[in-house]
Amino acid sequence: MEKTLFRVIDICKTNNIERTFVQELHKSGLIEIIVQEEQEYLEEEQVVYVERFSTWHYELELNIQGIEVVNHLIDKIEELQRELRTLKLDK
Repeated sequence: MEKTLFRVIDICKTNNIERTFVQELHKSGLIEIIVQEEQEYLEEEQVVYVERFSTWHYELELNIQGIEVVNHLIDKIEELQRELRTLKLDK
């Protein structure tokens, strides 16, 4: 199944995000940018993360390191919630 790709430049224009911000997210490993024919693209699931992280950055004034920490904590909470649900089902 082929994944839908969105141009980074279009995402930036639509969401009023700086391109350098998206590149910093990529450098930190928070998102994955795909380069095809000298154009940068994001998979559909990555767009959701860019929108979330841009909200944290522009509205909550979190820097890239802060975004990394918050994202890690949310991932950990979701993992623990899955474990808890599994344990409750095993009773």
